Amino acid sequence: MDYPVFLMIEATPDFDNLDALVSYMEQAHIVSKAHGVVKVATYDVEQALDDAAAPSVFSVLSFPHRQAVEALFNDPEYQKLLPLRDQGFRDIRYYICSEKI
Repeated sequence: MDYPVFLMIEATPDFDNLDALVSYMEQAHIVSKAHGVVKVATYDVEQALDDAAAPSVFSVLSFPHRQAVEALFNDPEYQKLLPLRDQGFRDIRYYICSEKI
């Protein structure tokens, strides 16, 4: 049985490259829907409780199974978006998480 897998994303947009950011977000949304992605939530990060720099945003996406995450990141259409992603964000990190069963 496949269990949902969650992709946690911490990111700091680069508003100096707003066109790249908006273009990436619009196109990534379209490509990700084809892989069964459901946006669970997006949060503004108010404060980090350590000395590290806090990201601006934390998002949670749900995938139907682990293979869907890999399929998205390997999708040629998503791969084409990487230059826009790299221009549109100052920093972005991804975490694959699953519920302990």
